[in-house]
Amino acid sequence: MTNISEKLTQQQFQDILINIYKKSQESERLEVTELINDIKQQMMFVMNRPKQTSIEKKI
Repeated sequence: MTNISEKLTQQQFQDILINIYKKSQESERLEVTELINDIKQQMMFVMNRPKQTSIEKKI
């Protein structure tokens, strides 16, 4: 099992939370399961990407 903290930076996690917050503010009726699935999907996307090296981050 992969440790989330090994794949997900603090900034990436913060970005996910901000995206979820914005989505919840834009919708009048948002199901909790939809919100949870969205969080899960975004985290899986980030975790399955190769981690950037410090050189790639600067570009």
